[in-house]
Amino acid sequence: MAYYDALIAKWATLTPGTTAAKLAQINALTVDTGVAKPMVVSPSQIINAIIPADLASLTTAQVSFLTLVLAGSDVDASGGTTVRSAILTIFAGKTNTINSLAALAAPFDNGRMPWWQATVAQGGGGLNGPVTINELIGAGGLT
Repeated sequence: MAYYDALIAKWATLTPGTTAAKLAQINALTVDTGVAKPMVVSPSQIINAIIPADLASLTTAQVSFLTLVLAGSDVDASGGTTVRSAILTIFAGKTNTINSLAALAAPFDNGRMPWWQATVAQGGGGLNGPVTINELIGAGGLT
C-alpha cells in the first residue's frame, strides 16, 4: 500500500463531502514543483489569447512578423525563447493581451502540475493518472 500512502494522507485533509465531490477536489489540487515546463502550444492557442481589438490594431509589418513567429503546427513559446520575446514585443503596451498571454504561459512558467502527477518528493501523489474510484479501492476503500 506504500504506493497509496500519499493519497491516503491527502484524502484525510479534504473537505468532507460525497466521494464524487472529494474526487473532484483532489483532482483539482496542484503542486508547485518549481520547475518550468516547455510551453509548446498550437498557434491557435496563442491567437485565442490575443484580445481581438489588439490583433486588429496591428500594422501590416507586425501581422507579417506574427505570422512568421506562429508558423508551424506547434510553437515553442517557452520562457527565454525568441518566440516569446517576439510576441511580447509585437503586443508591447497592449496590457490586456499581455495579461492574457501571461495567463496562457503561467501553467508552464510556474512549474505547477496536478497533485496526482507530482512525485511524492515534490509534495504530490506520485500517481499515474487522476484519482479514480479504482485508486480509492486500491488505497483501502477510501470514501
